[in-house]
Amino acid sequence: MDNSEKQILDCLKIDSAEKLFSDIPQDLRISLKGIKNGISEMELLSEASLRASKNSRGMISFLGNGIYDRFVPASVDYVIGRSEFLTAYTPYQPEMSQGMLQSLFEYQSLICDLTEMDITNSSMYDGSTALGEAMRMAYRINGKKKVLVPENILLNHLSVLRNYASGIYPEFEFYKMDNETGEISIEDLESRIDDDCCCVIIYNPNCYGIVESKINEIVSLKKSALLLYYYDPVSLGLLKSPGELGVDIAIAEGQGIGINQNFGGPTLGLFSFMKEYARKSPGRIIGRTTDKSGKTAYVMTLQTREQHIRRDKATSNICTNQALMSIASSVYLSIVGSKGLKRIASNNFANAKYLQKKLSNAEGIDPCFFKGTYFSDVVVGLKKEVDVEEELLIKNILGGKKASSVLNAIPEKDTVPHFFTVTEKRTHDEIDFLSGTLEVMK
Repeated sequence: MDNSEKQILDCLKIDSAEKLFSDIPQDLRISLKGIKNGISEMELLSEASLRASKNSRGMISFLGNGIYDRFVPASVDYVIGRSEFLTAYTPYQPEMSQGMLQSLFEYQSLICDLTEMDITNSSMYDGSTALGEAMRMAYRINGKKKVLVPENILLNHLSVLRNYASGIYPEFEFYKMDNETGEISIEDLESRIDDDCCCVIIYNPNCYGIVESKINEIVSLKKSALLLYYYDPVSLGLLKSPGELGVDIAIAEGQGIGINQNFGGPTLGLFSFMKEYARKSPGRIIGRTTDKSGKTAYVMTLQTREQHIRRDKATSNICTNQALMSIASSVYLSIVGSKGLKRIASNNFANAKYLQKKLSNAEGIDPCFFKGTYFSDVVVGLKKEVDVEEELLIKNILGGKKASSVLNAIPEKDTVPHFFTVTEKRTHDEIDFLSGTLEVMK
C-alpha cells in the first residue's frame, strides 16, 4: 500500500479498500482473480477484452419476460449519441437546458399519445420501480391498504413491490388466474374487490404473455379502487390503450421501444396517470410556458423529490431519471410511427402463433399450455427431463427459462412450463431451428 492509498483509507476511517464494498452482498460480487496488482492501463484493457470475449456472440435469443430483443433503428443511437444529449449529468436549469427540456416535453407528449393518458412524467428508472411508485401513489390518493396482485406476478416485480411497501405496510392479496386460458379469473378478482381495496394491479399482456380477452369487463370491476395497468408499449400498436380503457395509472417497461438490451440496462420506466392525480405523482413533469419576452420556454413544472421541496412534501425519493433513455424512446416512436408500431405488434402476434404451430405435432411438447392468445412471451409445456436452457445453449440458442424461476405461481400440469419469447426480429427459419432442436432433445 503506497502513502496516497493509506491517506485515503485513513481519511475514510477504514483499513482496507475492500471495506468500500461491504454493502454489496458476497453472492453478487464478481471474482476478478488472476489480475496482477500494479499493471498498466494497456495491460488491464487487454485482459478485460480477453475476458469480455467469453460473452456469447451470434446467438439467437428467445429470452424475454420484460427485456426484449427488439429491433432498434441505427438512427436512435445516432441521435442520443449527439453531444446535445449525451451529457455527464441530467440538465435541470431551464436557462441552460432548453433543448433537453423541450425534448423531454416531446417525450411526455408522445407517451401520452401512445397511452391516451392525461399526463406522463419524465421519467422512472424501469418498469418494476414504476410499478412500486404507482402503488405508493395509489396509497397517497386514497390511504387504503389492500393491494390486489395477480398470483402469477413476475418474481422480480413482486420483490420490488415489497421493498417499496416499506413504511406504508400494504396488505398484498393475490387474485387467481384461470388455469386453462391463462387469463385473469374474473370471478375470483371480483370477489376480492371491496371498499378497503387501495388498488388493483393488472398486466396486459399478463405475466404468462397472454392478452386479456375480457379486459373491458375486468376494468369495470375496480369500484372505488384505483387501477394500476402494466402494459407492453409495443402491444399498443394493436391493443386498446390504457386511456381508452379508463385506467387510473399506466406503467410499463420502455426498453422495447428504442433501447438496446445492453446486458441488462439502463432501461426506462413509463409512468402515466389521470390529471386529477398530478399532485400525488412521483418524479418530475416538464411544462411549456412563455418567458417575459413572449417566447416559448420549457421548465420543470412539477418537481416532487426532497431535493426540490420540503422532505415531508416529497412524493418520491427518486434521485434522478432516465432522460437519455426517454429521448431514445421518443426517437424510436417518431421513426416507426403509428403504422410501423402496428406492423411490429402484428409481427409479434404472428410469430407467437407460428411458434405454437411449429411445435403442435412434436412429441412431448405442449405448445398450448394455456389456451389464450400470446403476444411475445409464450409458455410451452415440455416433458423433457434435461436442463432445457443448457441444452439449447449448445446450439447457440438463448431461451427456455423454466416458468417457475420467473413467476410467483404456475399451475401443475403433465408438462413442465418453459418460456420462449418471439419478437419482430425472430425469423421463421430461427423459429424452425428452435422447434427442430426441441423435438430431438432427449
